[in-house]
Formats: sequence, C-alpha cells, structure tokens
Amino acid sequence: MSFPSSAIRNIAVAGHGSTGKTTVVEQMLFNGNVVTKAEAVDSGKTVSDYTEEEIARGISIHTSFSNLVWNDKQINILDTPGASDFVGEVVAGFRAAEMGLMLVAADSGVQIETLKLWRRLNMRNMPRIAFINKMDRERASFDDSFADLKDKFKIPLVPVTIPIGLGDSYKGIINLIENKAYMIPEAGGKETAADIPADMADIVEEYRLTTIESAAEGDDDLLEKYFEEGTLSEDEIRHGLEEGLKNNKIVPVLCGASEMNSGITSMLNFIANNAPSPLGLKEKAFDDDGEEEILDFDSEKPTTAFVFKTTIDQFSGRLSFFKVVTGVFKPDSEYINTVDNKKERIGKIYKAVGKKIVETKELYAGDMGIFSKIESAKTNDSFCTVSEHSIHYDKLKLPQPVHSVAISAEKKKEEDKLNQFLHRAADQDLTFQVRFDKETKETVVSSMGELHLNIVLDNIKEKAKIGLETRKPRIAYRECITKSASAEYAHKKQSGGHGQYGKVVMEVKPISRDENMNFINAIKGGSISKGYMPGIEKGILEAMEEGYLAGYPVVGLEARIVDGKEHPVDSSEMAFKLAGKGAVKVAFEKAGVKLLEPVMNLKVFCEEKYMGDILSDLSSKRGRVQGQEPLGGGILEIDAQVPQGEMLNYSVDLRSITSGTASFEMEFDHYDSISGAISDKIIKEAQAAKED
Repeated sequence: MSFPSSAIRNIAVAGHGSTGKTTVVEQMLFNGNVVTKAEAVDSGKTVSDYTEEEIARGISIHTSFSNLVWNDKQINILDTPGASDFVGEVVAGFRAAEMGLMLVAADSGVQIETLKLWRRLNMRNMPRIAFINKMDRERASFDDSFADLKDKFKIPLVPVTIPIGLGDSYKGIINLIENKAYMIPEAGGKETAADIPADMADIVEEYRLTTIESAAEGDDDLLEKYFEEGTLSEDEIRHGLEEGLKNNKIVPVLCGASEMNSGITSMLNFIANNAPSPLGLKEKAFDDDGEEEILDFDSEKPTTAFVFKTTIDQFSGRLSFFKVVTGVFKPDSEYINTVDNKKERIGKIYKAVGKKIVETKELYAGDMGIFSKIESAKTNDSFCTVSEHSIHYDKLKLPQPVHSVAISAEKKKEEDKLNQFLHRAADQDLTFQVRFDKETKETVVSSMGELHLNIVLDNIKEKAKIGLETRKPRIAYRECITKSASAEYAHKKQSGGHGQYGKVVMEVKPISRDENMNFINAIKGGSISKGYMPGIEKGILEAMEEGYLAGYPVVGLEARIVDGKEHPVDSSEMAFKLAGKGAVKVAFEKAGVKLLEPVMNLKVFCEEKYMGDILSDLSSKRGRVQGQEPLGGGILEIDAQVPQGEMLNYSVDLRSITSGTASFEMEFDHYDSISGAISDKIIKEAQAAKED
C-alpha cells in the first residue's frame, strides 16, 4: 500500500541508552497491528534488535527501519542506538526523518547522550517531541523530568499527556488534547479512552490551559479566537501545536510506561495528527557542476532519491535504504546512480519491519524504502530517473572516528581475506574506516570507540573464521626545517662509456607546514638546463619523503636552485635527480630539522563531578584546555587540544575515569613541533623499527 506525501510521517526514535527506545517501538508496532505481541528486549525477539550481536549484547547497535499505519497515516520508524559509539547510525536516522522522538527516563532525566543528540537535532533545525518514559519506576518524576528538559534546552515545552500517579502508584496517562484518560491496559492488551478521574480535574485544567495557550500562539487566527473565547476546540489545539512543532518553536512532551504499553496510543495519535509530513520541507542537492540546488518534496517532479544506509544480509544480499525526495519511485525501472553516472535497473522495492522486508508497488516523495543487490549503490549515493539533468544530495554529516588500532591476520596467508571483510564492514558503516598507512606500513582501522571496534572485529572473527592481532598504530609524525640553509652537492660516477654528472647548489628555507614543498628555479645564465629541473625536483621530494631525523616525511620546505653545473655528455635527468637529493640532505644537516606531531581537537562531555580528574588526566597527556562550557544539569563540555600520540587509548582511559558515563569527539587540527626527551624517544623508536 502506498501513501501520498501528505500522509507520511518519518520519525527517528532517539535517546540515551536504556531509556526504552526499542520497547517503545515494539509497543508502537503492537498497537499498529504489525506484530501480535510486544516482545521484551531480553527475549532477543524484538523487531528492532534482530542481529546476532544485538541479541547477544542486549543493546541496539544499528538503526532499524519499521513502519505502521495509524489513523490513515504511514508512520516510518527509525529506531536508533543510544550508545555514543554508534552515532553514525543516529546521523543516518536523523537524515532520513522529519521529526525526532526523544526519550527521557523519568527516574534519571536528561543525560549526556540526550544533550548530544538534542544538539544534533538542532544542527538540522529538526522538530522533535519528548517522551518521558518509565513513569512506573521507583523515583520516577514527571515534574522533575519536565523541569530538567526546560532547564537544559531553553525552548518552550508543551505538555500533551501527564501521568496518573507515579512509581508503584502509576495508573496511566491523561491526554490533554483529547481531555481523556488512558489507564494501563491488562497484560497483552491495548489502551482505551476513559473519563478523567475526578480527583485530577483541577491539575488537568491547569496543565490543559498551558497546552491551549501554546497552541494558540502557533497561529494568529487561533490566538485571536483564544483571546475572545478563552478556549479552543480539540481540532484547533491540534492545528496550533502542529504549526508550532513544524516550525520548531515548541517541543510537545508526552509520557508513559512502555513496558506496560501505557502512553503509546496517545503518542501514535499525536504523531499521526500533528507530526510534520515531508510536504513543504526541502533537501539540499548539487548538480553536475557542483552548483547548489534546493528541492521541495514533490511527487509531480522527476524521480530522485538518496541512499542513507547500507547493509549486507546473508540471504537478501546488499540492501540499500533510500528516501524518495521527488517523483514516485517505482520497481522494474531504470535509474542513474549520479555519483558514478552508472545506469541501474532496480527490480523489486520493499518496506521493512525490522529484518522482514515486504515488497511494495511504489513510493511517493518523502517515503522510505529498500532496494537490493545493486552493487554500485553506496551510502550517500543519489539516484534519479534517466534524464539530462542529474543531481546528487548532500551527504551525511558524520563525525570523525576517535579510536584506532593497527590490525593484521595471525596467519599471513589470511591477510587478503581479512582486508575483504574489513572493507565490507566499512562499506556498511561509514564511521568504521580502513586505511593502509604507507608511512608505517600498517593497516589501521578506526571507529567511534572501543565498544564499536570490538563489535565489528568480533563479527569478522566469527564470520571469516580467522585470528586477528591488534596493536597501537604508529603515529604519522612529520619533520620540518627551522631555519634557512644553503648546500651544494655534485653527483659523479664514471664506469666506462657515458658517466653520470650533475652538480646542484640550492638554498632552503622553512615555509608553512600546511604546504609540502615550493620548488623554485632561480638560476640565471643557464648553468643547468631547464630540462634537468624535473629531475632535481624529484630528487628533493624523494629525500623529503625519506625524512632526516626519524624517517618521517619533511614538510614546509622551499627549495631554491641558485646554481649548478652540467656536463655535455655525462649529465642526465637521473644524475641531477641524485644531485638534488644529495644537496637537500646536506642542507638538512644545517637547517635545524625538528620533529612534528599531530595535534587533535578534543571535546569531552562529562558530569561536573569528574571535571577535576579529566583535566588532570589531560594535563598528564600534554593537553592544552581551550575552554569549558556548562550544558546545564551538571553536564560539561571540555574543549582541549592534545597530541594524537597521547590519545591512542583515550576511550579506555575516559571510561575508567568516569565509570563509563562520559563520551568524547576528536578530529585532527594541526602539526606542532616537539623536542627534548619526547622527540629523542620517538626518534630512537623509529630507528629501532627501521633496523627490525
């Protein structure tokens, strides 16, 4: 069954780990008659957590795709992981959705990942609703959680449902829009509307007044009516909240207890009736010349879509999860992958309920689906119907991996097999990266954390049946000169017949470390023919690549050729290449070569009580703290710059310091010089490695 764009709701479910996201989705699917029973997470049978590693570990690792129909609306649900190691999956979910459903546990309030995920929603200016879950837990508090949200996010919050009791006394919720109560259903049952308990009439009236006032502010006509009549109808409340939500001016707040299937009906009603559809929203795209275009979701235009997620299933093969932006995506049709300009015939297209995929006939603009076995299709690729005008959509804004190890197979003959599985994993998860470091001669894999890495490598060991060895990767240091110098070198060789001869006189000086080499032919009078200059330049570059102190590449060098000498018979490009290489090596001896180390920008998100220990640890790692920003509710962001060599085990160190509650992000910033004992140690280790 296909739905027009106006009837589509795309929701990304997000929140800190253990706030009940998977259970909420399970109950949504149960209430929508997609499954006959809502399974518990620890049963290993939930729709969302269906992979072997998710079942074994009892956590969400991947963003899962499900859908249901509620009040004649197609609700596409993307259930995202809560652990920071899997943020790439969250980014993909946010990219494909029009609204976030942010879960907060009533007994713990806003947590670190809640803050970070909220900021990601802000980056996309994405509407969201908050669901305060676990109202049946001991120490649960709707008022405290509501106040916590209000304090940390400084945006108008609008109560939509409120609890009837708390903890052991929790009995259900009251829907302030419908002015109805929904009591906890019997085990395995579904909620039904009932009259509001008489003893809650006053508090309901107080909360409902806040809801109506917020709805009135969403539309000028409603505001005028509210001033005249003092109230709004149910439909008018919905319209006002829909406008405020769509424009991201308010955050509606609902509550419930997902394990009891409480609060889910009102949530589904609100999503179907009030959540924004893709209509009126826009997507950034680029044409073949790189010019930016802004496209509306419109089913009347030629068909275009983008791939936001890729998985490889042992039975279904390569699965590409895509979202239609314009037109109607139909099966058995020819499309162009606009990234590599390759025509592909896409056969069947599907919708999904977790691991189960169901064939569908067509998908309108704004809808999501899956096609299979198109090997050219990768995450971030765009597809369009065959036409002269092709576009590709903006890519996922993914964070850089923060945890790296060098990896090899225990048996050398299995290296090719290992590389095949590593690249297959990287193809499915863009925050898991594989590269061969030519400088250190190592295969290096990078991930968002130790947990992320262990899950990927354990999966490879299980499927490939090979042993792995991991170790800290060698750091890609650099070398640079610190002062100007001049040198000359003559390459002479006579072995009968034509010999080799070339003499080069050069001056070197340091330039920006962001540059590699600036080569200048400053010879006047023609002492060296211009035809030999490429050879000299190659020789200098070769010497720079080999390094001087520790075998690391030299950067930031200007080489000025000022004089030299050639022989009419014995000179050649090779002779001048060797002369250029020899001359720059002589210059290095005089130019004060220093070692450079990569320095990273670091952001640490932690509770205030751990600040002292974290700052002390960063100081021991030669870190320079740039600033601290309170994020509210006792949560801090610490910004620092730290040498990469000190950060190889930081995910483990930070977990130890903060009992696993903190997280961090890191990216390369610049190279900085080092000297003294640290430099001597690095040089000594590099020389020992070279001898080995």
